[in-house]
Amino acid sequence: MPEPTTVWMVHLRRGEATSEVKGELEVSGDAVVFTGNKDGEAVSFPFADVVRAKRLRGSPVLLLEWRSDDAARKTAFYFSQPPPLAPPEPGTTTLPGDPFTSRPMGAFGAIRRTSKRRHQKTNIQYLQTVGIKQKDLIKAWVDEIMEHRSAP
Repeated sequence: MPEPTTVWMVHLRRGEATSEVKGELEVSGDAVVFTGNKDGEAVSFPFADVVRAKRLRGSPVLLLEWRSDDAARKTAFYFSQPPPLAPPEPGTTTLPGDPFTSRPMGAFGAIRRTSKRRHQKTNIQYLQTVGIKQKDLIKAWVDEIMEHRSAP
């Protein structure tokens, strides 16, 4: 059984803004339980409601597909901090070594607009790099959830 792990939970819903919540993921009794760090509120995903758990290849993400009130739902658990979806604003500065930096380099880099494509490429590279390190841990979580889900 995997140890409780720090993750960022993101509920995926079409047409709604997404936001991540940092917290602790653990298996407790008959459910996967996420407890947020800020509010301490626990979100429970009973194994009876879980349709599928899978690791998104090449990323540090566990995707949990589940049902609630006969509606299909998806929740992503990032095993490293998710990168920002929007590019940084022109004129803002970023720290050297920041994994989410996609600002153009050079003397005028701080005032140039970061292209959406460059920002997405930087995010993908970051997720792939971190995903390699987290592969075995995420696979252990997937195996544990699917084993509990199929148990009578």
